[in-house]
Amino acid sequence: MSEIKYDVAVIGGGVVGCAVLFELTRQGFTCVLLEKNKSIMSEASAGNSGMLHTGFDSPLYSLEQQCIRSSQNEIFNIINHFSIPFKKCGAILVAWTDHQVVLTLHLKQNEKLPLLKQQAHTAGVCDVDLMTEADLYKKEPHLKQVYKGALNVPGEGVIDSNLLGLIFAQHARMQGSKILTDCQVTGVNDRMLSTTQGNVHFKVAINCAGLYGDKVDHLANINTFSITPRKGQYCVFGKSAGNFLNSMIFPVPTEKSKGVALFNSVYNNLIIGPTAEDVEGRSQQPCDPQVHLSLLLKAHWMIPELSNFSPIGQYAGLRPATEFKDYQIRTYPQLGWITVGGIRSTGVSGSLGIGQYVSERLLSDMGVEPERGSMRQLLAMPWRLDDKRSSLLFEQHQYQIMHPMCLYGHEIIDSKL
Repeated sequence: MSEIKYDVAVIGGGVVGCAVLFELTRQGFTCVLLEKNKSIMSEASAGNSGMLHTGFDSPLYSLEQQCIRSSQNEIFNIINHFSIPFKKCGAILVAWTDHQVVLTLHLKQNEKLPLLKQQAHTAGVCDVDLMTEADLYKKEPHLKQVYKGALNVPGEGVIDSNLLGLIFAQHARMQGSKILTDCQVTGVNDRMLSTTQGNVHFKVAINCAGLYGDKVDHLANINTFSITPRKGQYCVFGKSAGNFLNSMIFPVPTEKSKGVALFNSVYNNLIIGPTAEDVEGRSQQPCDPQVHLSLLLKAHWMIPELSNFSPIGQYAGLRPATEFKDYQIRTYPQLGWITVGGIRSTGVSGSLGIGQYVSERLLSDMGVEPERGSMRQLLAMPWRLDDKRSSLLFEQHQYQIMHPMCLYGHEIIDSKL
């Protein structure tokens, strides 16, 4: 690889790294993306739920909430322009037991669902509202009849998150950015990255390494957070089971996670998950048969008619959780370094907003200006599946589909017994 000096080197080709590359390239920066795996959209981005959240329950005034709300301003234009599969199905938070309705014992007079509604309205998601029992079962007639309370969030949706990331990357490529796979960063020295494919010189490096974000920061002698991988396992049913559900069904969230949800993928596979298990390993995690069984039984409990259906598959993913609740996005101007870390369960939802935040605020604050003019217009970029339905084809590039949810969605398999 020739030693070219780039305005920006993006480390990590997950959905966040691809979105950052997309935005920076549109701003006119000369960019290169470095991905250590053979394919972009691997690891954490190949094991998510594909949900597109509104940020209604993100911590108020957090950077996470800011980036999700910023994403909402433009993401639908991108979805429509590139014909990315998307369903605005809405979400319903269902309190199945009394303790899910109550916030805490010493504040038991305050219900949690009304507080979540108030938080959503404060965040600007003003269509969130409480549901009566009659309204819930009119919309979701197949749900188990144990209503204790429900909150309707109509703006939530599901998307082909794999395709979204590939669109970000391919669009940047067509505008002149370079993408290197099988390219692991091994060292950082004086605005130069040592990689397994040679040296990369940069004005600014952006660490979007996901599950390895803390380790990549260590190469630059930065140590501000630690990644604790959080495993999420999913159980997948066939498409006919999807007819039992109209919305995404969530429990009342906890401090640790949004909880195990029941939802249809954008391709109408009914899915239950993810779990939230802290693990030590950062590589692909195997599915646990006991967890799979517990998810299956939970799905049967939530929708009793699902007992007539068996799963067609399962998958597990890892989220790059840290000791902090909020995104860890930090700048180190003296090093020419930006860290984009701790993007755990809302990476798809916040990715475009993160790219905008980095390109429009952080790089400007660091005094780095693009060498080329702005290229904001979206290009025409037709895509199609290959004959094996395992790769996405653009005019000049082919990308392997890494996400099991998308692969299941393209298969013609049903789950009825």
